[in-house]
Amino acid sequence: MSISEFSAVPPDGTNQDSQPTNVRWVIFGLASLASYINYVHRYSWGVIKPYLLEDGVVTEEEVGWLDGLIGLSYGLGQFPGGLAGDLLGPHVVIPISAVLWSIVTAAPAVVSAFSGLATIRLAMGLAQAPCYPCLGKITQSWVPRAIRTSQQGFISSFAGRAGGACSSLIIGTLLMGWLGMTWQTGLVITASAGIVFAIAFALLFRNSPREHPGVNDAEAEMIEEGEMVVTANQPIRWDWSDANIRNIAAFFGASFSSTFADNLFVFWMPTFLVQAKGFSPAEMGLFASLPLFGGALGGLCGGFLNDWLIRTIGNRRWARRLIAGGCKVIAAVLICCSLLFEDGQMIMGVLFFCKFFSDMSQPTWWGTVTDIGGPAAGRVFGMVNTVGAAGLFAAGPIMAWVKTEYGFDGLFYFVAGVYLVTTACWLNVDCTRRLVVVDSASDWWSSTLPDDPVEET
Repeated sequence: MSISEFSAVPPDGTNQDSQPTNVRWVIFGLASLASYINYVHRYSWGVIKPYLLEDGVVTEEEVGWLDGLIGLSYGLGQFPGGLAGDLLGPHVVIPISAVLWSIVTAAPAVVSAFSGLATIRLAMGLAQAPCYPCLGKITQSWVPRAIRTSQQGFISSFAGRAGGACSSLIIGTLLMGWLGMTWQTGLVITASAGIVFAIAFALLFRNSPREHPGVNDAEAEMIEEGEMVVTANQPIRWDWSDANIRNIAAFFGASFSSTFADNLFVFWMPTFLVQAKGFSPAEMGLFASLPLFGGALGGLCGGFLNDWLIRTIGNRRWARRLIAGGCKVIAAVLICCSLLFEDGQMIMGVLFFCKFFSDMSQPTWWGTVTDIGGPAAGRVFGMVNTVGAAGLFAAGPIMAWVKTEYGFDGLFYFVAGVYLVTTACWLNVDCTRRLVVVDSASDWWSSTLPDDPVEET
């Protein structure tokens, strides 16, 4: 089947060109799959970490630094990755990135020294860095503005967090627990899926609706409705006013602290279940995935809640603030409540809801990036995600120290405090302030984004 055959043929025999084709849903599926596989591979480190500790390959202090190293290189690669996405397009960048990170995912299977693992962690961050800036670019180019936050919620939070949850299920429960494989074999098999994905993406994706042979004018116009289509030679201007600097600083703070807290669920939960609760590989894979599935559902609901609340109250700025900030407060309360239980399964059940509310802010983050970044969404995504990656880097050694000094209880309380810091930052973020302005005769893309009309009921 050729790419052009994705066009829909109306059953009533009307002119096909008058009906929008459905290629945008193919692109949506590819973007979701990219997010899913990215997280399956990224979270694989957390699955194998307790066995590296058990085998004496690394110490707990060393593993804390290894946790953080990916954040260092991931952060350094964010802006270049976003720039590559803006200039070369996701059609080129994502397949290359996927092949590289898949190779690096499998590499720990043949390395057994701290120095080699450190190199792998740095390489993983660089290889994965372009993916999410490019996905931000895809949602800005391919998703109609009216439903953009909902689809961003599915791509970034539901598909991504589901991938993270499935990482422990695939490697720990299925391959190690049920099929009796070593973690090394399971890692190689899991990594190979990324190569297959890269080929499919290169064949089916194009950078914009106008470039895709399967998209007709009706679908392209529907996607572009309400947007200024910026051509390659149309200049843009960055507005670094004092108000915008304060705004982006608050957004940086929210990104840093939120990603910092995520480290607990990304890299420490399997170790918590194996060390503190004595879970087997099959049990660990199953229950470590619960909070991440909660995050996936929370991200999906957060996207729809963003779009609904914006339409209902007619104030985009406060809709995003209330969802992102309020949900982090609920998450802070729930992570403290989890410590009321001794049973590991009960704790993971409470953390399911903790991550559900925490990750409801994820689509808000994406929506804010595209709100303020517009035609330079890839670069803005890269900038803000660089700061988030710094949070991941800092979290590695800091959380290792907190766990060593105060145990897992102290670590959980510490993360609850970080959630409250995130809330304070979100209350100072104004998503209606444009960081990027298009220099053109039209004033549509002005320095502020008008609030949306209140939905009539």
